[in-house]
Parts: sequence; structure tokens; C-alpha cells
Amino acid sequence: MNNSQRVFVFCLVLAGLLPFLSWVLSALGVPCRSILDDEGLRWLFRHANDCLHSRLVMLALCCTIMQGVIQKSRLFPLSKTFREPRFYRYAAVYAVVLIVILFAALAPESPLLSITGGIAGSPLLDGLFFLGWFSFIVFCLCYGHTRRNPWIRMLTYGIRRHPLVLPFAVVISFCWQCIDYMMS
Repeated sequence: MNNSQRVFVFCLVLAGLLPFLSWVLSALGVPCRSILDDEGLRWLFRHANDCLHSRLVMLALCCTIMQGVIQKSRLFPLSKTFREPRFYRYAAVYAVVLIVILFAALAPESPLLSITGGIAGSPLLDGLFFLGWFSFIVFCLCYGHTRRNPWIRMLTYGIRRHPLVLPFAVVISFCWQCIDYMMS
């Protein structure tokens, strides 16, 4: 068992022990909420799936997909990539699409601006990370697509190469939510 597997097992054990730890600590008079009382069990069953769509899990998914797509698209080394005219064609289309989206979003009556008409707190700012991530993934997929290297293999390469990243992010998110519940 390597170090990453040991850390994952430790976090799984911690996630399994946190409800019992909260019960013991609350029974000893430590000011924390128990996950095993009526209110805690209701919270646990209502919020158990919240860890699946947490920001940490989304970030882990984005990073593993991005790593695999970049590696399989052969975008690096850039010295070789910059010599190919195909790269410049895709980069030009990518830049034009992003500029059009940004100009459309910054128009005075754009629905992507906030209620006050600014960028702060706007839907554009909320979705900018995903939009950038998604558009770069599409760019890499278009650039690196060949018959020998289909899109599915490119998209799943990072997840297949690092299979513990997503379960680890889910377990860490669950532990964080349990600790947050106990301390609130």
C-alpha cells in the first residue's frame, strides 16, 4: 500500500469515526453537536449527498480531467506545438469565441451582469471558472483529437490514472461537513 492509499484509508476511517466521536464528545460535555442524536441523524441523511457536489469535488474532477486532456492532447512541449499551423487555427477560433462571449456579457443590458449592472456578484463571475475550464478542455480536445486518440480516451485518462482523487475529495468534503456541523 503506497502513501496515497494510506492517507485515503485514514480519511475513510476518520469519516466513519466522526459520528461516534461527536457523540462521545457531546456526552463528555464538550460544546459540540452530536451527529448520532435525532437532529444530527436528520442532518446526516439530508446532507449526506452534499459532499458529492461540493466545490472540492468539482475542483478535483476539473483538475483530473484537465490533466488527462492536456497530457493526451500533446499540447506540451510548447516549442513543438508553436510550430504547427493547426495550433494557431484552433487558438484563433478559441480566442474569437471567448472575446465574443466577454463582449456579449459586458454589454450594458446583458443578463450576465449583476442586478446593479456590475460584474461583482454577477452570474458571469460565478461561472467564469467553469467557462474557462470547459472552453480550454474543448480546445485541447479539438487540438489533440486523432483516430488513435479519441475524445473519450482523452477525457477519462486523468481519472483512470488517478482513481483515488475523486473518492478522496468526497471523503474530505464529508469530514469537513461533519466537523462544520459539530462545531456550529
